[in-house]
Amino acid sequence: MYGNTGKIAELNLSTGELSVLQLDEDVYKQYIGGAGLAAKLLFDRGNLEAEPLSEEAMLIIAAGPLTGTGLAGASRFTVAGRSPQTGIWGQASCGGYFGHEMKCCGFDALILTGKAKEPVYLLLGDEKIDILPAADLWGKDTYETTDILKERYDKRHRVLAVGPAAENGVVYACIMNDKAHSAGRTGMGTVLASKNVKALVARGSGKIQIKDPEAFKALAQSYREQVKESILCQALGSMGTAANMEAKMFEGDVPSRNWGLGVWEEGAEKLSGIAMMDTILTGSHTCYGCPVGCKRVVKVEEGPYQMEEGPGPEYETLAGFGTLIMNSSIEAASKANEICNRLGMDTISCAATIAWAMDCFEQGILKAEDFDGLELKWGDIDKVIKLLYDIAANRGKLGQLLAKGSRAAAREVGGGSEKYLTDTKGLEAPMHDPRCYFGLGLNYAVSVRGACHVSNLALWVEWGACEYPEIGVDKNYVGQSVEYKSDMCVKSTDLGCITNSACWCQFPGSALTITQWVELFNAVAGYDYDIESLMAAGARIFYLQRCLNHIWGATAQDDRLGERIMTPVDEGMIAGVVPDMDTLLKEFYEMRGLGEDGRPSRAVLEQYGLAEVADRLGV
Repeated sequence: MYGNTGKIAELNLSTGELSVLQLDEDVYKQYIGGAGLAAKLLFDRGNLEAEPLSEEAMLIIAAGPLTGTGLAGASRFTVAGRSPQTGIWGQASCGGYFGHEMKCCGFDALILTGKAKEPVYLLLGDEKIDILPAADLWGKDTYETTDILKERYDKRHRVLAVGPAAENGVVYACIMNDKAHSAGRTGMGTVLASKNVKALVARGSGKIQIKDPEAFKALAQSYREQVKESILCQALGSMGTAANMEAKMFEGDVPSRNWGLGVWEEGAEKLSGIAMMDTILTGSHTCYGCPVGCKRVVKVEEGPYQMEEGPGPEYETLAGFGTLIMNSSIEAASKANEICNRLGMDTISCAATIAWAMDCFEQGILKAEDFDGLELKWGDIDKVIKLLYDIAANRGKLGQLLAKGSRAAAREVGGGSEKYLTDTKGLEAPMHDPRCYFGLGLNYAVSVRGACHVSNLALWVEWGACEYPEIGVDKNYVGQSVEYKSDMCVKSTDLGCITNSACWCQFPGSALTITQWVELFNAVAGYDYDIESLMAAGARIFYLQRCLNHIWGATAQDDRLGERIMTPVDEGMIAGVVPDMDTLLKEFYEMRGLGEDGRPSRAVLEQYGLAEVADRLGV
């Protein structure tokens, strides 16, 4: 087999039994790898009645066919299972080096079931996995854990680790890869810790077999040159993901004051990629084989936010712990990022839940007397930084409330607190505003894992950063318009399923045409795709993941934006505007063959070879 090893490791942590599955090549062609392969494995082999944190729950770590080939951006891997935060499909994507190393160990994916009796870590080598005691690591943060394990083995070993937040049941706990890379969303770290697994360490000597090495070499070199010439990739390399924060704030794309303020120029100016270059930036970092180098390395020399040189914040974190809570100190936002990384918490959900609480305190829904005198006010970053430790420890009245995530917290508090939520399906929205880009709003609403801007390519398309004329995604997409958006959403969602299953970063990936995607898949893995069959694979993955959600109780009512996002603001380019979700959803449902309950018809599922899924759903 090419591109893939063809082998899936399945480890029962309760018994210690390891088995190796060998999948038919057609499964890879139909589901690509990564997120698609994980959904297929979960549907076929998982206990779909299992609660997310039960012993019976399944957690899957999967790489893609391009992972580890050295292709620019093909460094990623997926962590997937049922989310403890949302109760539905949980999926987190991560860059770095672990995906490549797992494949060098001989595995395309690792399935974890059961629960170890005591804390353990997993040591992956050539076609083997050892279960080793981790009592000495339990309670340590992700940086400490990584340092200990790299010293125990060597720096060439790649480490995934969870922190105290996962151990203490914070529903949005993440998994950190070598300190600098995060499998951030939907609480996959919490699932890993619930199995008493503290870390995974991987080092392998295997090589990835490529179908047509000469064709791949030529394509990869050509692609690398395109990436270097891409204006988007150049900006990301020089200024990181916050490169255009100031311009996007002016447009109305950057949320401020829990999405209640249309423009906050001071925050964007002081938190931008340029501001970081002028203040705390010391260097850059990259993922395996990628020439972009978008990762920031920062250091705060002195003051209350002093931190040693290390991984810096992405745009989402700068907005979340910056504009969203009305903090303009880039040093403080960087410190909050470091703390969340160490404790192992998704910065998007954590910051959004704190911003929700600030709104509720301001509205009098939450009261200081109910939280031992603790009150959160806009811009009080020092109090937020202290609160992060309480949230991760799941202690104190406010820390325990916010550790549940904003949707569950609002359900507990009541009193109109749901008006200030920004989630879809229980997952808090990332830091791009659908009142600025209506297609993005539709994609937030129908995204399988909840509000997400990387499960699809809508944001890049509406920004004008890429187009795909091969499939008709080449219109003049006016941000605050519904015209062409439903069709674009269907196709950009399928493209997102492809990139997340190929485990291919959308940054350098945006520089290529779909024709080039097809050529790369065929040269590496021999999938024999054409554009139609590649797009069909993306659609198949979307339908399977959506149907898993329906099995777990999701309905059409869950395809919506948070109330706070659907409330107009008074300032800037988005003043008085919200997306026309009724029109967008109606069109999307028609194009996707979804009924009023949100479920796909049997005919649609059978079209993509999902008759078994239709049987399970009863459609």
